[in-house]
Amino acid sequence: MKRREKQQGKKQDGKQKFKRAVYLFFLLLFLMGAFVTYRFYQKDRKQERHFQHLEKVEGEWDKNHISPIPPTELDNPDWIGWLKIEDTNFSYPVMKRQGDSEYYLHRDFDGNYSFYGTPFLDSRCTLESDNCIIYGHNINGGRMFGQLLAYTDENYYRKHSEIKLRAEEKRRKYEIVSVIQTNTTSPVYHFTEVGNWEEYSGYVHTILSNSLYHTELGDKMEREQEEETLEEFFHKYQFLTLSTCRSWAGHNARLLVVAARERIAD
Repeated sequence: MKRREKQQGKKQDGKQKFKRAVYLFFLLLFLMGAFVTYRFYQKDRKQERHFQHLEKVEGEWDKNHISPIPPTELDNPDWIGWLKIEDTNFSYPVMKRQGDSEYYLHRDFDGNYSFYGTPFLDSRCTLESDNCIIYGHNINGGRMFGQLLAYTDENYYRKHSEIKLRAEEKRRKYEIVSVIQTNTTSPVYHFTEVGNWEEYSGYVHTILSNSLYHTELGDKMEREQEEETLEEFFHKYQFLTLSTCRSWAGHNARLLVVAARERIAD
């Protein structure tokens, strides 16, 4: 009898030890997860503060025309412009690295490693291209280009229909014409420089016909395509395409917010 009681006691002790081990294991996992989340949050806030500081410095420099040479904080030859959507937190530098198209995919403005990266222009494009494609990460919580997901709501577009791009002495305003849920095979990614009017008109048709909803400028373009000749419509607009991922919809899923301006505005 005593022997059986000892055996049962050992089993109970073993169960208790096992339960404690499992509890400590999951507690450790929780603490590690919380630590990693906190570190990501710290890095996220640090980068956002850095962008805000750069925006302030760039704005003051541009406003006051202190010197044609940017201040030290902006002394990066890869910096080519500044994107902004009024009355939102969307305000970011745009980069382009010669010889390395994805250099800023995971680098900050200064070239240091950053999971969040910095928005960058497609290597095939210049700021004078028929379509300037700019890439940025979709960060959880609507940060970075994640803010663009709000454009799936037509009401949001109507309140924020304009995108500004400032580059050197040029201040451009683009009006949104299309919001497209697509993937990396979208023909829009092939639309950068077009040499003939039929191809140009075809790309414009693709952009407008795949939009989640109608836009004012998009409807105007459709009317012009019907009323004007291909030659008259050719190169009439310059496009700006902001691209970000929709990871929950698949690895290759993308959201495109496409805006445009009439070239005669220069």
